[in-house]
Amino acid sequence: MKNSVLIVMAAVLVLSACSTETKRKLGLVSQGPDEFMVMSRAPLSLPPEYGLRPVKDMSGVQQLDMSERMAGMDLSEQKLMAKIDAAQTDANIKAKIEKEFREMNAEK
Repeated sequence: MKNSVLIVMAAVLVLSACSTETKRKLGLVSQGPDEFMVMSRAPLSLPPEYGLRPVKDMSGVQQLDMSERMAGMDLSEQKLMAKIDAAQTDANIKAKIEKEFREMNAEK
């Protein structure tokens, strides 16, 4: 046991006496970044449509029928939509949700 402790201490002393180049190769010396290799980051910018606000009245927008929507889907998506019975949608769902939301906020 004493021999192993002495061997470890001797190894530490020998390695501490090594040159800086040897220490760097062994990973004992940390090396800072090279100031000439550091790249500056591009400035942050906003997307071009950042100022656009959401549309409040969607009554003028034409809604696609579910069968038209499902025509552009692959087979697995069509099976999923059939499984959740997506063809039975309500055309006035947004109005119903907004009405329920107003009622919920009025209760608070």
